[in-house]
Amino acid sequence: MSVVHWLKGVFESKKEAAVQQKELREINEQLVFAKSDPLTLGVEFELALMDKTTLKPAHRAAEIIAEANQPGIKKELLKHMVEMTTDVCRNAHDVEEQMGRNIRTLLELADKRDLVVTGTGRPPTIKLCETQRVEDPRYNYLQEGRKIFNQRFAQLGTHIHIGMESPEKCIRYHNFYMHFLPHLIALSAGSPFEDGIETGLASIRPTIAESLPIAGMPYSFRTWQEYVALCQAVFRAGSIRNLKDLWWDLRPSPRYGTLEIRVCDQLSNLGEALAIVAFVHALGLWFDHNQSWLEEMPRPSTWRLRENKWRAMRYGLDAKMVVNNLGDTCPVVDDIKTWLGRIQAQYAEMSYQPYQNTLLDMLARGNSAKRQQTVWVATGSLEEVARFNCRELQSGKPMWHYLDALKTVKPKDDKPQNGSRGPTKEAAA
Repeated sequence: MSVVHWLKGVFESKKEAAVQQKELREINEQLVFAKSDPLTLGVEFELALMDKTTLKPAHRAAEIIAEANQPGIKKELLKHMVEMTTDVCRNAHDVEEQMGRNIRTLLELADKRDLVVTGTGRPPTIKLCETQRVEDPRYNYLQEGRKIFNQRFAQLGTHIHIGMESPEKCIRYHNFYMHFLPHLIALSAGSPFEDGIETGLASIRPTIAESLPIAGMPYSFRTWQEYVALCQAVFRAGSIRNLKDLWWDLRPSPRYGTLEIRVCDQLSNLGEALAIVAFVHALGLWFDHNQSWLEEMPRPSTWRLRENKWRAMRYGLDAKMVVNNLGDTCPVVDDIKTWLGRIQAQYAEMSYQPYQNTLLDMLARGNSAKRQQTVWVATGSLEEVARFNCRELQSGKPMWHYLDALKTVKPKDDKPQNGSRGPTKEAAA
């Protein structure tokens, strides 16, 4: 080897080492844990704009966001989507006040433009081929890496941030809340349609994240350093550019000093969203005084975690959970009721009884997916399902009275609409 080649190799090695050091500094800066007041809350909603007449996606989020001119109303991945966020909240009551104000603002601005607003994990009349991506360097990068999978990210979610006072506490709460991911999927399930097709699932939304190796089912970590080491590895491997690219169902968010629960479908109405937020908060308050539960409860095996997630996605609140590594099962509704009994002191402390009443009503009558499927069977019209979802967002609560009136209504026909399979005669009966 000549001296020139040797020097060139040394130079290239040093250059590569310098790049690696720079990359390591970047990810380490993102991993600095900001720390928050313990067990405070922050909530994010993802909502969709649709044309009032056609119920197709309305690519006018930018002008609405500009007119609103509020930090809690922001852009999202697609031009018909709006993200809404709260400030730091002490409790679910604060979330109700802040998010309620944001929703009212958005509804008013949309109505001025002959638009309607919907939640639910996947609006039934919105087709991927009709959506438009926001031009943004990060979104462009995601599109390049994910290709056709990125187009499926037209789904809407509710994210709940829980304040953590230390990274070590964050990991413990992370492992605690992993036990409740199927419960939250079952409660929030509201995406039984995709691209105009009835899927047969209560929630199709989680399947989208599951298609990516850096999304979906989270990992259990014994220590904060284990989490840091994994983030450094996937960053250096080029799998992510930013911690925000980790779209796990549950993840630490060092930038905010929170644990972020991301598994929920967007709720169709504020009332049920608050019921879930209060449930999550009460669980956290209970765990704060019962830390030993984590050691007493055997860690679920990987197959059980995945099986329970699938069952919640498929059946919603009708799911039977696998409760131990031997394969025993129980209805997810019964397990939620067991936990409600366990955390009554926390509900009383926070004056969460009204939110609990809504949760109990969900357990007794069903979630958004069930209501949407009821409208679909009765009318055979995805447009009717979409309009029903919009009315629920406006009303702020589930519209069971509307469904009661539909019980005597026969479906319009058995023909496919909007590319969907119409309800069968047996289902309509």
